[in-house]
Amino acid sequence: MRNLVSLRLGEGSLESGFSHILVKIYTGEKLIEEIDIGSLPPNQEIAKTYQKWQWLYEEFITNRGSILEENVDIQSLNWQPRALEFAENSVERGNQESATELTAYLIENINKWLSSLEFQPIDQALRTHLNTKDEVILVIQTNNEILRKLPWHEWSFFKKYTKAEVALSAPKFSFKPQQNSLNAGKVRILAIIGDCTNIDPEADLNTLRNNREVELEIISQPSRQQICHRLREKPGWNILFYAGHSKSNAEKGWISINAKTKLEISELNSALEVAIDNGLQLAIFNSCQGLGLVPQLEELGIPQIIVMREQVQNQVAQEFLAEFIASFSSGKSFYVAIREARSRLKDIEDQYYCASWLPVVCQHWSVIPPTWSELRDPPLVCPPNRYLRQGSVILSGLLVAMLVIGMRSFGFLQTWEFTAFDWLLKMRPHEGVDSRLLIVEATEADINRWGYPLSDGKLAATIESIQQYQPSVIGLLIFRDRSIEPGHQKLLKLLQNDLNLIVLCSVKLADNDPNKPGIASPPGITENRLGFSNIELDEFDGILRRQLLFMNPDLNNPCPTRFSFSFQLASKYLNAKGIKPEVIDSDRIKIGQTTINRLQSNSGAYKNLDNRGFQILINYRKPENIAPTVSLNDVLENNLNPELVKGRMIIIGVVAAISNPTDYFSTPYSQGVLPQISGVKIQAQMTSQIISAVLDKRPLLWTWPETGENFWIIIWSLAGSGITIAWLKHHNYFLLYIYIGISIFILCLICFIFLLSGGWIPLAPSVIALLVSSLTGYLLLKYWSLIPIKIRKS
Repeated sequence: MRNLVSLRLGEGSLESGFSHILVKIYTGEKLIEEIDIGSLPPNQEIAKTYQKWQWLYEEFITNRGSILEENVDIQSLNWQPRALEFAENSVERGNQESATELTAYLIENINKWLSSLEFQPIDQALRTHLNTKDEVILVIQTNNEILRKLPWHEWSFFKKYTKAEVALSAPKFSFKPQQNSLNAGKVRILAIIGDCTNIDPEADLNTLRNNREVELEIISQPSRQQICHRLREKPGWNILFYAGHSKSNAEKGWISINAKTKLEISELNSALEVAIDNGLQLAIFNSCQGLGLVPQLEELGIPQIIVMREQVQNQVAQEFLAEFIASFSSGKSFYVAIREARSRLKDIEDQYYCASWLPVVCQHWSVIPPTWSELRDPPLVCPPNRYLRQGSVILSGLLVAMLVIGMRSFGFLQTWEFTAFDWLLKMRPHEGVDSRLLIVEATEADINRWGYPLSDGKLAATIESIQQYQPSVIGLLIFRDRSIEPGHQKLLKLLQNDLNLIVLCSVKLADNDPNKPGIASPPGITENRLGFSNIELDEFDGILRRQLLFMNPDLNNPCPTRFSFSFQLASKYLNAKGIKPEVIDSDRIKIGQTTINRLQSNSGAYKNLDNRGFQILINYRKPENIAPTVSLNDVLENNLNPELVKGRMIIIGVVAAISNPTDYFSTPYSQGVLPQISGVKIQAQMTSQIISAVLDKRPLLWTWPETGENFWIIIWSLAGSGITIAWLKHHNYFLLYIYIGISIFILCLICFIFLLSGGWIPLAPSVIALLVSSLTGYLLLKYWSLIPIKIRKS
């Protein structure tokens, strides 16, 4: 199992300490732990000791190892510090320490520092989550020059974790995706041999030549133009190898390509970018002081870089390369091969001082190194054509859109669509009560006092009490298909003679359902004062979202009316203002200047809806206070404010949840905290919707034609593809999440704004298309090399 640990040191120095360290532990690509509570205290002794060690190492290189034979008096060697790196007063003079003792002292200081109390949360997390038998890559993210030079592999952690290796990474590393080159069967290596004064590169070249799986191209002491030309060649290179002189200071580094010319990496940027696009995945600079080359290589985004941190002797460089190539090409992972090569250098440190400290791996923290077999024989090879990749991502977005549209057409997304629709409805601002309505409620307290069912006499008394204050229309939302004495004749006379009184019945819709036989109206009521109470709940979740305005019952139906109770109330109220409905055709009616369109079988999220009758969507107001409300007892006790009645539509109904439990319904507002809503308030919502649409121009809910909705889904699916293409330029996962999040926010905002004006446009399918197309585009780009046809081995 491969584990990756990203240890980001943040701002700080050995003088001031590192107050904020962020550690992320990955198993495979899964983040299993993130720690941001660790820190490291100041430790100037490490910097001072490293100065001494660096000077002793350079003296060793100069004196060909004689420094190891006896203790050294630093002062007696007439040491002079390098101006670019250290100040003279940073070294304690007069101390006599052997090179071996100094090395041990530096290692001890580093381990004490990493054992500090402030760093313990990180150390414990690593040892808790990581198995000692698994491969572990510890990536140190820092720009601090001294920290990048320290021998991190000497941390005691690596003694217990035998398959662990360390790498360096800049906090800002321009990562580019790994591409496979067009070769098959060979690992293509471009070897640049620079100025080799006092260097013998033949051993390195023989290591590469003798590997049968390597296709080696050598250019010796080339010009800059020759290097650029070869870097741009196709098929691309897997590995770039450099042997020769190089040098670094605190800011940058150079390679000497011949005896007269030295180059900065930046002078090869354009050609290297082409090489990376063509599949370059590893750069090995088997030369002195390579850390100064790394920042420029990091900016280019080369996935893996191997350099030597200090001056390196011929034998050390040759041993490292030979062991690394042998291990890597034998099938071992990149970092296991690095560790084995470092161990090989450890074996020769009796001759070559601290040889194992020299190799440094630099990479982007998230990069997964390729295996040798992946370099040698990519299972599938793809042309690195940016436009082809982008075209494929766009095509995948179109295919995703077609898939979402197809699923939507079969109703598979219906639950999500209505959940999103309900959520948007609830997000709208409160519109206030409709002051043209008054609800007279028979509450549980009223029922306890006056009985249930309410007698005809009590209903007659209620109606008469209201009539004296001159309402526009009264709707009795209580069935009276049979007499409830006392007072039946009195009530019947009122119902038959009051032209502004709307009476209730229920249409029988199914002949074979004994539980829905329909409920008749009182005798002698004409159709223009009779309204049915039938409603249509959505079958998949039982929520009321639709309103029936008209339907055509059978001739022998117990409820002989075509009009709904709410429509009759609204019509009576509007007739008094000289506004009458007109039938345009079977799908449209016009009331005043407002046209009401019939809900189609495939409107919005509805698919194959039974839309018999004239149905529309209910544009609910906030349900808490749809209209002013008084109790039945207030009316019977004459405690009624006349101003609440005059000129208004009055709805009389029972809201007693215990006595009349079946007259409660779920609405989009009922999910979560709010309870179901009584049938009385449902009828008030429906009536208010018609009146408000005609008199206030309050929007009715509408949907786009099916082709318009499909086009909308395609747009957002392609937006997901566009996000992935935009991400391709940066390869920053955080930006990818930000782009997707912003896009979803914009989509929700657009849908919300449309809904404020009555428009119900697809939200859930668009979000799904956006997310899936982003994911498929990301996977397509990430595994682009696994798509096209395999190139035959030659």
